[in-house]
Amino acid sequence: MAHTSRPECAMIGVIVFNVIMVLLGFAVASPVVPAKLLSNTLGYLHTTIGITTPAPDKVRLVVVIWIASIIIIVDGMLLLLVFLTSISG
Repeated sequence: MAHTSRPECAMIGVIVFNVIMVLLGFAVASPVVPAKLLSNTLGYLHTTIGITTPAPDKVRLVVVIWIASIIIIVDGMLLLLVFLTSISG
């Protein structure tokens, strides 16, 4: 069994994270995940951070937007981290 270097493991982790999040987004966009579960979860999140909850017909769209935002934020932070470490070393 070949030894995998630390950067390769990190890259695999990032790819796995992105694949899982995209699959989760597809599952949420399709009727696989019950709308009631999404509505309850989104209601807790929106109540916690103090914003209004969306209309029931917009819940799936809002959850997909949250998932896409998480992907963009995490990938952006990782990109900035790689950039900063490359210019400092």
